[in-house]
Amino acid sequence: MLPTYKLMIPGPVEVSPEVLAEMSAPIFPHYGPEWTRFYNETLAILQEVFQTQGTVFLMVGSGTVAIDACIGSAFLTGEKILVGLNGFFGDRLKAIAESYGLEVVPVVAEWGKPLSATDFEAAYQAHPDARGAAVVHLETSTTIVNPIEEIGPVVRKHGGIFVVDAVSSLGGISFHMDDWCIDLCAAASQKCLGAPPGLAPVAIGSRGWESIDRQPMKAHGWYGDLRVWRWFATEWGDWHPSPITMATNNIRALNVALHQLQKEGIAQRLDRYRKLAIRLRHGLIELGLEPFTPESLMNPVLTAAWVPEGIPSSRMVNFLADEYQIKISTGLGALKERLIRVGHMSPVVEEADIDHVLDALKAFHASK
Repeated sequence: MLPTYKLMIPGPVEVSPEVLAEMSAPIFPHYGPEWTRFYNETLAILQEVFQTQGTVFLMVGSGTVAIDACIGSAFLTGEKILVGLNGFFGDRLKAIAESYGLEVVPVVAEWGKPLSATDFEAAYQAHPDARGAAVVHLETSTTIVNPIEEIGPVVRKHGGIFVVDAVSSLGGISFHMDDWCIDLCAAASQKCLGAPPGLAPVAIGSRGWESIDRQPMKAHGWYGDLRVWRWFATEWGDWHPSPITMATNNIRALNVALHQLQKEGIAQRLDRYRKLAIRLRHGLIELGLEPFTPESLMNPVLTAAWVPEGIPSSRMVNFLADEYQIKISTGLGALKERLIRVGHMSPVVEEADIDHVLDALKAFHASK
């Protein structure tokens, strides 16, 4: 049997008992009128969370499968794409784009610094033939939130298609897909939305569909072709609205989590996350653990801090797991052993959980 931990990591998150209970509910088929009504209701709530009038699908898989589908569906081999690089998952966007034979133009910021809309404008001036751009909203490797609300209008001004990775931000950070000129967006169930891993919401606006429909045939596979998902949603939409056997219990769990978000209110939940972030940040400072980002770049759902000189972060992470049954994370990439990262993106995280992490870190300091 696997041990049980208090999950204070950047996902997957702990879910409420009501959400978890749906995972053990009797299996329901992924077709028929009852299922179709339930599925469409879930998509309608996701539209509200994305803040879009566009199409929403639920793909089975991690958030990466939705990112892969967005890029593979909207761009043709050989086209040029601007990709924001300021962390581990920006590098993954680049890798996905390159896997489809796209020519990547890097728009770079230092790890720990946000991307700049001005740099995207400069990249378009140098590469006016760029078909679009792709950016990670919340770069969990560094806790940086990129200003997609500023980058999107730049991409739109140049006629580009804007793809956003909102895997770690949707449901936890203010998000307005249509207002921010986002054409395709990928998310995931197991982070701020507060459901188990296994589902990847994807949203497509009208300009996204125009880009997808430019060429009848693409050598980019079948499962990730968003036109396949649209065909089933329209042609079989009254009884079998997806091209695959859906993970019905996962969708039941996500539906409960989304109703909980609606009941609390998106604005109220975002404010609660912000207060938890401030509590954790101030507690870390009192322990002598300097936050990785300045106050102006505070992330409401994920906090990183420098570990003491000469102490690898994995030692601190292992101490909390072994002695307190709390899971936090090291950094990623070059920052792996220099940072700890504490996630507070679960809807069930409370002030007591923040204090428990701080008490465990204080105990680690005393044990050195």
